[in-house]
Formats: sequence, structure tokens, C-alpha cells
Amino acid sequence: MRTQTGMWLLSAAVMLGLSGLAGCGGDKGGEYRAFNKDKDKAPDAEHGQVHSHEQGPHKGELIELGEEEFHVEVVFDEDAEKISLYLLGPDAKAAVAIEAKELSLEIPGKDAPVTHALAAAPLEGEAEGKSSRFETKSPDLFEAFHHDSKTVGKFKVTLGGKEFSGQVKHDHDHGHEEKK
Repeated sequence: MRTQTGMWLLSAAVMLGLSGLAGCGGDKGGEYRAFNKDKDKAPDAEHGQVHSHEQGPHKGELIELGEEEFHVEVVFDEDAEKISLYLLGPDAKAAVAIEAKELSLEIPGKDAPVTHALAAAPLEGEAEGKSSRFETKSPDLFEAFHHDSKTVGKFKVTLGGKEFSGQVKHDHDHGHEEKK
């Protein structure tokens, strides 16, 4: 009897272990890298994904670019229906001003992707012709993020001579109530 119980427990433990492995070995696709618990805030941080509800200095959500090389903070201003992107350094606090008049944010459209321009809006004290903040007050773009919580905007930016890409998503349940 004791041997049967031991075998049953061993079999149950093996099956439980194997079922756990089955969930972890799926298709990793082209946007996968190993999670580094000492460095990462989110397992997909390298690919311009949003950190887990981590807020930046302007109370927006942070997007990591590269291996903590730079960050982008996304701020949705509900009252003004404005979207702002702030370029930040590795510490996710210091502004990184670049020479660009605008950044483009591309979202899916009915028939083809739609590109929206986010104009440079330099912060006080930034050098002439440089900006770390880019924004748009586009009711259509703002509504696209509010109409469908699965809307993802894609952008590219060159920082430190290297091109990065990121994705903007809007969490309707984070920090405000959805507009009706």
C-alpha cells in the first residue's frame, strides 16, 4: 500500500511539472527575449512595450527602448483630448531633447494604417530646435484609443544615433474612468 501511494504521488508531481512546462514553451515569435528579474520591469521591455503600470515624471506610462537605454513616457490628457510623448533617458526621468519637428504615430485604419503627426513642443529650457516632448490634439486619434482598447499605435525615434521603435496602448482602467 505504501509503495502504491508513493508511486501515485510521484506520478502526480511529474504530471504537474510537465503541465507547467507546456505553458512556458510556446511560440516566442520575433519579439521575445528572456526576462531578467534584476533589470526588467516587464518581460517584453526590450521591444518598446509598456512597463507594468510604472509611471513617469509626467504621470504617464513608460515604454522602455532598448536595454534600458531610453524611455518614452505616454500621457493621455483626458480633458484636452491630447496625447504627449516625452523622450527620457535610462533613468526614465531626465529629458532627452532631439532635433525633430515631429514624430509619427501610426495606428490601424479601416483600409490601411493611418499616420498622425505629433509636433515638437519643447519644454522650458530646451535648446533652440530641440524638443523632448511631442504632442497632438487630434480628436480622431484620441477617440481611436478610447473606442477600442486593443488599438496600438507604433512609432519610431532615433536617439543617440540609434533607431528605436515602440508601441502606444491606452489602458482605460488606469488612472481615470472611460469617457462616455
